[in-house]
Order: sequence, then structure tokens, then C-alpha cells
Amino acid sequence: MKLTQDVVQGGLFLAIGVVALLMALDYPLGTPGRMGPGFFPIMISALLALTGIGILLRARLGMSELIRLARSMPLFIVSGAIIAFGFLLDKLGLPLAVLLLCIGAATASVRFEWSWKAVAGAAVFSIVCGILFVTLLGLPIPLVGSWLPALGAP
Repeated sequence: MKLTQDVVQGGLFLAIGVVALLMALDYPLGTPGRMGPGFFPIMISALLALTGIGILLRARLGMSELIRLARSMPLFIVSGAIIAFGFLLDKLGLPLAVLLLCIGAATASVRFEWSWKAVAGAAVFSIVCGILFVTLLGLPIPLVGSWLPALGAP
């Protein structure tokens, strides 16, 4: 079997489904009429694993595109931006962490250019995230981080 997009996708779905199924087996299943905490995770992970098997069968029987080498630097840039977001969330607060995430991830694009419109769009998005997640949904995420005591951080 050649390494095609279907093989990679099917293998990924199958692996995630099997691992999730093994983890979900620790919870009581219950019955369809009185579902336990493991019922939904077991069903979803089993369906994900079956989907992976179906995609692998399609890859075996059909012709799908071979995987081409892609640029790997954007993958590292976006992953780094997400990791930095996780580390900076408590230290800078949600709006600034989202702003850095947006700008950092955008630099992975070959069409990225510094412009006031891009920075303004990222700033508006970060403010909207702060209002939506902290103010409206009440998530316990700081708006102002611990590195910014002058702005009223605890």
C-alpha cells in the first residue's frame, strides 16, 4: 500500500479511535436506556475507529493522491504560536495572548505582510474574544495577566 492521503487519514482516525476507546473503557457503560459516563465516549471512539477502517479500505481499493512534500516551516510556526499562547495566557491575559497568537500564526503564510489593517483586525478579534469568553461566558481566564501589574493585574 502506497502512502496516500487516505492511508494517513485512515490510520490517524483508527489510532485516535482505538486510544480513545481504550481510555473510555475505564468508565461504566450503562444501557441505552440509562447511559453511564462511558457510553457516549465509547460509541464515538468506536465510530471514529470504524471510519478509519473504512478510509483505509477505500485507500486499498481506490486511487487517492500520493502525499507530496510540503513546506514544514509553517507547521512549526503555527505550533509554536499555539504553545506560546498556552504559556502566555496567564501572564499577559486573554486579549494580548490572542493578539500574539493571531499575528504569530499569520507569519506562517507566504502572503503575510505587516499592515495596519492586519494588526487592527487581530486586535479587534482579541478584544471580541475577551468579551465573549470572559465577560459573557464567564470563563475564569484573566483579561489582564500577572506580567502587567500597572494595568490592574492581581
